[in-house]
Amino acid sequence: MDSLWLLTSLCGGVLLTLVAVRSLAFVSELLHCRGLMKKLQMAGMPVPEHNTLLGHLLQAKTASEELPPGAHSTYILDRIARRMDGGTGPAAYYFDSYPVSVPLLVVRDSYIAHQVTNHLRVSAEKPESLKEWFASISGKGGTNLFTQNGQEWKHDSSLFSPFFNNSNLDAAMPVVVEQMLIFRNNLRKRAQVGGLFRLEPLALSLMNDIIGRVVFNAELGNQTSGSHPLSETMLHQLDLKFSANNIMDNIGQFNPFRVFAIWNNSRILNQHIRAQIARRVDAFRVAKAQDEQSSFTSVLDQALKSYYSEPGRNQSDPLDKEFLDVLCAQLRMFFFAGYDSTSSTMIACCYLIWKHPEVLAKLRAEHDSVFGRNIAACPDMITENPSLLNSLPYTLAVMKETLRLFPPANGIRLGSRDLVLTGRDGVNYPTEGCAVQINHFSIHRNPSSWPRALEFVPERFLVGPDHDLYPPKGAWRTFEYGVRNCTGQAFVLKELRAFLALVCREFDFQECYDEVYAGEKVDLRNVDHEKAYLIEHGAAHPRGQFPCRISLSGYVPGEA
Repeated sequence: MDSLWLLTSLCGGVLLTLVAVRSLAFVSELLHCRGLMKKLQMAGMPVPEHNTLLGHLLQAKTASEELPPGAHSTYILDRIARRMDGGTGPAAYYFDSYPVSVPLLVVRDSYIAHQVTNHLRVSAEKPESLKEWFASISGKGGTNLFTQNGQEWKHDSSLFSPFFNNSNLDAAMPVVVEQMLIFRNNLRKRAQVGGLFRLEPLALSLMNDIIGRVVFNAELGNQTSGSHPLSETMLHQLDLKFSANNIMDNIGQFNPFRVFAIWNNSRILNQHIRAQIARRVDAFRVAKAQDEQSSFTSVLDQALKSYYSEPGRNQSDPLDKEFLDVLCAQLRMFFFAGYDSTSSTMIACCYLIWKHPEVLAKLRAEHDSVFGRNIAACPDMITENPSLLNSLPYTLAVMKETLRLFPPANGIRLGSRDLVLTGRDGVNYPTEGCAVQINHFSIHRNPSSWPRALEFVPERFLVGPDHDLYPPKGAWRTFEYGVRNCTGQAFVLKELRAFLALVCREFDFQECYDEVYAGEKVDLRNVDHEKAYLIEHGAAHPRGQFPCRISLSGYVPGEA
């Protein structure tokens, strides 16, 4: 009995010590963040009204109350900026929402953003706090290619970089088109059934299956056989991560039941991924033994190829534990990054294109000229000659304009003592002690860079430098610039071109937001009167999963 009491007391003492240490660390960091913001405020820097205890949390709460339900946090940051001067807001400002985030310098002008990604060190450094955001997504404490720095990032990046060479991406297009044809058949069924439906679940299933092929070299069958266990577990992990879209989501990290649910589901997810790894290790060894070569190499297969190519390794060697842990985390990151933002952009394309008949007509004409009048032949033409996708300048312009108005994410870098940013007006912005957020939403709608900023005008990406619509260098930042730009951007653009080539001529979409939300009195003024305003669920998504009706277009191609 005495031993049990002693053990209980010891455990209680350890727990109290841990709580005390964590509390002291929290208070210390709180004082540091609030002190930094007060210092910047006293120096005359652009800082919203700041509370010594709560920082800018009250400002964020007020801004969120002026927005429609579920609006993405980027609207909150944009709203805070606009409230500072009653107009378009400053080119950059400082924001303190600890413990939700580290102090931020929110950059809203491409002129300043260009300086961030041109800085030799800052352009390559991600803030350590980003790992906490990714922890439940990728596991391994949030360590992945998005969050790594220095030699660790360079080493892991080299494992996967050969996947992204253009010849391998072209070789991947047949498996992409194969999954898109299943998606197209599902759309045909929806057109036959008629009635209102939500497009996003179909697009997410499509991207799950594409990612299954290009990342794991696996047939997941989400579009045909229901949710695959790997996909189901990954999506559940994201649901746990994004179960709340406000400060309570961050406070929820102290909820032991939620912490356990995330840990347990993460454990199950790793089991599924390790099973895929084991399957591909066996296939790799068989291919080596039989001297087989494939034209297409998946992300996982490329990582295994890089691993076994290192000096001193034999193909019969088991994967060491450290590499296996790293590989699991990176594959989870590729899964999330590859399916979420791309499906969001597909939805935004369908929303915007069919709202603008003149854009749709030009798209269809371009597809006629490149793929010919036989619409049914288009998939085979892409499969046999993926380079045809490079002959679609107007399609690319439509995609870029969609991503301008509906950016799926922001950029972020780690500030530095030797980086002081300068605005067009000569105002200096120290970055030491801050993470620098490159706010794509505000930059992409900044009227100083984008004439007719709120209009959908793909032609702005086709005109020359002398035209009023021509955007300044670096104003379009969806994939960011510098050494840490998006590794997968070329593949994403190929996917989106193929997607539009396969759906634009065959289908018509009619958005149904007014019908679905007819009973709601929602003030859209502070989201630029946008019915499909962005909400937060991983990447930014158009709200409501895009309620729409679909029909066969009956489009008859014109002369090529």
